Amino acid sequence: MAWFEDLSPCDYFGQEFAGDLRAVGWLSVEHPYPTGDVSRALFERLCELLRRPWTPISFMGYHECEFCRFTGGAFTQICTAEGNHLLVPGQSCANLFLPGEHLIYVAPESIVHYIDAHGYRPPDEFMAAVTRCPRMSSAAYFGAIRANGGEFGRRATHVAEEQRRLRPVRD
Repeated sequence: MAWFEDLSPCDYFGQEFAGDLRAVGWLSVEHPYPTGDVSRALFERLCELLRRPWTPISFMGYHECEFCRFTGGAFTQICTAEGNHLLVPGQSCANLFLPGEHLIYVAPESIVHYIDAHGYRPPDEFMAAVTRCPRMSSAAYFGAIRANGGEFGRRATHVAEEQRRLRPVRD
């Protein structure tokens, strides 16, 4: 997986989108990263958003956690405060596109593993965006992507509209 400093432009999905996308959680053993407390509620909300993240682009293969010495970070099962069970991926193949203020945050799905197993603390503005993010794949979510994502938002929501036309999603 590529390394990006938190909140830096993310050109992983094409140079033309780097100005619209901000990286969060693209960690590497070769670079220090911020650590600290993350509330359980925020962690569970992030897991919920990652349950079926909408992704306008996919890549083949997956990335193993560079920090996990033996397992590569495989899946960890956690129990939520409500008693639900969630799988927390350490091996990522998807990305979370999260509307912010005039930008889109993009994080690998392994961000939840980094928080849980390695003490990573995402930037405050990203955590605020997690809290206010509409339900994944809802009309409100795509509206927020379009409104805050510049050229990426326009192209991504065109893809979303085509996907919804082929397989409608209820709000």
